Amino acid sequence: MKNNYWNASALVGIALSEKTDLQTQYSYYRADNYEDNSAFSQPYGASIEDQSVVVSLIHQFSKQLQWTVRYGFFTSRDETSGGHNNYDAHLIYSSMRYSF
Repeated sequence: MKNNYWNASALVGIALSEKTDLQTQYSYYRADNYEDNSAFSQPYGASIEDQSVVVSLIHQFSKQLQWTVRYGFFTSRDETSGGHNNYDAHLIYSSMRYSF
């Protein structure tokens, strides 16, 4: 059985100011070795495609205090499950970090 899958990701960041950064991250995963031989035996392998994009804004208020806000979009298409595990999802996340 062949392992036909691949994974790719990229992260790009830019300093908007001395205290503010913007980051964008993209990720892709694809597996394509599903063998539907259910007429004779148990099917095996996987056929799925996952993608995600996350954008982050990071602001440093002081040496100790940092704030982050993120938006992400995630999608998955899973042929192995007959499409029953397919999804599109959004994420909004914020955090405040204080270092002692």
